[in-house]
Amino acid sequence: MPKAVFKLSLLSTALLLASQNLWAEELEAITVEAGSMYRMGEVPIYQAKSAVSLSRDQLDQQNITKADEIGRYQAGFENQVFGEDTNTNWFRVRGAEVTQALDGLPMANYGFFTPYVNTFGLEAVEITKGADAMTFGAANSGGLINYVSKRPHKEQIGQGEVKVNAGNHQYGLGVDYTNRIAGNDNLRYRVVASYQGKNGQWDGTKNKTVYLAPSFEWDISDRTHLTLLASYQFDKGVPSSNFLPQEGTLVPFPNGSKIGRSTNLGDPVNDREYNRQYNIGYEFSHQFTDNLTLNSSYRYSYNNNFHRGSYVYPSAYNTDWSPKAPSAAGYELARGVVFNDGTSIAHTLDNHLTWKYNNSWLKNTLVVGSDYRQSKIKAYYTLYGGTSSVNLLNPTSGYNQTQTINAPYTSITARQLGVYLQNQSRFADKFVLNLGVRRDWAKQEAEVAQTPVIHNKDNIHHTSYSASFMYEAPYGLNPYLSYSESFVLPTGISGNRTLYDPSITRQYEIGVKYLPTWLDGSITLAAFRAKDEGALVSNGVGATVSSNDPIYRKGIELQADVNLTANWNATLAYIYLKSITRTSPGDVRNPLLPKHSLALKTDYTFANAVLNGLSLGAGVRYIGKSVTQNGSLYSGASVPSATVVDLMARYQFTPSWFVQLNVENVGNRRYLAGCDYYCYYGAERNINASVSYKF
Repeated sequence: MPKAVFKLSLLSTALLLASQNLWAEELEAITVEAGSMYRMGEVPIYQAKSAVSLSRDQLDQQNITKADEIGRYQAGFENQVFGEDTNTNWFRVRGAEVTQALDGLPMANYGFFTPYVNTFGLEAVEITKGADAMTFGAANSGGLINYVSKRPHKEQIGQGEVKVNAGNHQYGLGVDYTNRIAGNDNLRYRVVASYQGKNGQWDGTKNKTVYLAPSFEWDISDRTHLTLLASYQFDKGVPSSNFLPQEGTLVPFPNGSKIGRSTNLGDPVNDREYNRQYNIGYEFSHQFTDNLTLNSSYRYSYNNNFHRGSYVYPSAYNTDWSPKAPSAAGYELARGVVFNDGTSIAHTLDNHLTWKYNNSWLKNTLVVGSDYRQSKIKAYYTLYGGTSSVNLLNPTSGYNQTQTINAPYTSITARQLGVYLQNQSRFADKFVLNLGVRRDWAKQEAEVAQTPVIHNKDNIHHTSYSASFMYEAPYGLNPYLSYSESFVLPTGISGNRTLYDPSITRQYEIGVKYLPTWLDGSITLAAFRAKDEGALVSNGVGATVSSNDPIYRKGIELQADVNLTANWNATLAYIYLKSITRTSPGDVRNPLLPKHSLALKTDYTFANAVLNGLSLGAGVRYIGKSVTQNGSLYSGASVPSATVVDLMARYQFTPSWFVQLNVENVGNRRYLAGCDYYCYYGAERNINASVSYKF
């Protein structure tokens, strides 16, 4: 069933940090990169908000194979909150959902029609933590994650890579090549392709992925550039079923036993998923003068999804539907099927003008633009298809093999038009003021052909504001403060058989970004406070509803990335997070969110003659205590903390040949990633080896 309704990965490798001194020297030369969501061209370390950018090398060194692994060493991330999944990404930032984007344009976000992200096809990842309505308009309150696709670059002409990987759960092959067309450096192409196979942690689950992404770039003139981007991905497998009752996981059965970490309480004999997605679009820029530039980007997305996934109910129930321990019901639990069969089509467009004005005391950048997105979903969908039961002590598969899943036809159309204005002023080369305002008009219409028929329309508009100030002080200190908002009209039908209410967040943040002169690295400290109104929450029977009660979140983040020597670097990432729902009886702590999370890692590269080219790394992640969902079987119970250790070794034989070994959860620690109404086991030990040839 959709895990977004209910639902860490582990540290694996080390990250070679760029010299902060070089950053300081090159800041003035940095411009907006293609596919970026940062319209002002700011470097994340000098943005008056919590922002970070990860390069392709960093993704490789960390062995990132899924999008929900990218935040392993980033303060503020709760990674794989519903446990390991074969193809779906589940994470939170600052205790809330995030909005994902591709090449600076937001992706659709609706259940099984949320596009999959192929990490081999990425050249960078950009992250903004916290509320941000300025960039895309409608956005979730946890922040933004923008995936930048690989594309042709002049400096990479004739270069390529072949990569093979294998391990105890996965195997794959990736190919990447770029070159000029007809000997013309102004006409370039790039082709990225990969095949990946993975066996899930739960018995009988698996996934295979085929990915192809051609791109073309044309420098029409020194001032005019066009990039065409396309991708195709096909996934086929047996979906994960990590929904486990609280009794037997958080609390043992009366006989002292627990449900096995690989036990599948679904139906892998009959469960299936097929997902086919296409993307095609363009990025165009024209520089009218040295100070005035037009940027235009568009993407067409198509997704066809078939999903049949069985799940077990979180508990037995009394006659009044209050939860009851499975052991009190003979260890028998009801089992159902979530079914989805349909297509989604989305169009996304953004146009904006950038005007820069400079004089001896002021550097000003003004961005004014408009964006539009439209999506249409047509599918047969039900959350409650099929009926059966399962014995937790002796689960079986293959039930109801001939059963037809009766799912009502659902049609959803969503549109959003936004206009925005952003301005950045830098005074005296040390004071930076950012102001933003945007207006959004959102429409949605949904119909479900069941008895009685559900037919709802919504038409709302909203104005969002943002403001921030940073002082670039002496000695590398950069204190800042900011105010930001987020706004989103969630797509779909709620558990109340109505459209969702708008979700609006207001956030205040204060922090300091430190580039020490005595140490090569960066240290950032931020404190935030946010209020979410209309956030999506579970209704306890599998569906989501808009909360009538506000959610309050506050936290402190600390991130340190430093080079201790030329060959030795280290990272520290910590967050304190408090997230509560304010109800009339009193404040209730929200599930799945530890109050304390800490990640430490270090990496050393040998430079002597014998071990030259060898890098060794180790990481430790601490996942603090969290709580179960209020109203669940063990309401508000404490979920134990966990500590996992990971190791990495990388050896460069020649400038072209690399081998790498990653071991995640070295001790094969059995732990719970979190609990709400269900409980979710964290990822077991994972071993992966890869060989790369770059030319």
